[in-house]
Amino acid sequence: MATAMLQCPRVLPVRLQHSLRGDPPIPVPYDPTFLNTTHTSLRVVKDPEPTRGIHFTVTVLNGSDGKRVPLVLKSTDTIGKLLRSFQRKRPDLTGSLNLAYNGKPVQGHQSLGELGVKNGATFITFQRCIGG
Repeated sequence: MATAMLQCPRVLPVRLQHSLRGDPPIPVPYDPTFLNTTHTSLRVVKDPEPTRGIHFTVTVLNGSDGKRVPLVLKSTDTIGKLLRSFQRKRPDLTGSLNLAYNGKPVQGHQSLGELGVKNGATFITFQRCIGG
């Protein structure tokens, strides 16, 4: 014969939160283990929207001539793959291509998902001048 253990619902203590405007105090439930705590931190346990393998379109804007090149990539693709795809469509642009996303230069090993790239994002090519 199986027996079931019933657990009573846990009642949390209530602390009155006073307002600076003179409103009546608001009862706020709290866990007693955090009574003497001054700092807490939250940790993400599960990503609500997995972005693996989602295809989307990004645009590469050539900063020299203003031409736009649309590319279809996955969120797991790297900037290196984006550069190779861009050079296949625009073979006239060879050499050291530098890309910027959101005003910051990006490295070839970074994935689009790491950078938080969304559908319709624009990368801009730029030239790095070395001098002194």
